[in-house]
Amino acid sequence: MLYLLSILSLFSSNPTPTVSPNKSSLTIEVQNVRAMKGTVYVALFGPGKDFPEGKPVDGKKVDADNAQVRVTFSVEPGEYAIAIYHDENSNGKMDMRLFGIPKEPYGFSNNFRPKLSAPKFSDCQFSVDNGGKTIHIKLN
Repeated sequence: MLYLLSILSLFSSNPTPTVSPNKSSLTIEVQNVRAMKGTVYVALFGPGKDFPEGKPVDGKKVDADNAQVRVTFSVEPGEYAIAIYHDENSNGKMDMRLFGIPKEPYGFSNNFRPKLSAPKFSDCQFSVDNGGKTIHIKLN
């Protein structure tokens, strides 16, 4: 999980994409942003063995200036999963407690809450069709 969160810190913010005819709009609404400071990192993963430790399909970052922040991706219809963390102190990494337990808020699509290990793609998987999709993820 530490590797995933480190990768998320590499993303740069992009303007809201325009959706091409073959792509759909995927909007992620991140809820429960407690500290109005720092940056929220959002990573988009496609199916495969990369989730959540590998390289995402796309990633964005947004200033944490509201209790709810939103990012939009332009994606091909298909199956995806999302991993998020809130870098509250803007140090560019996910701060951890003893035994690798995250100190800063994080979340996954389907609001999946891992118990003892990182989630599997199937735990966080959702579909995007031609009509687009909006999903809500609550940070813990």
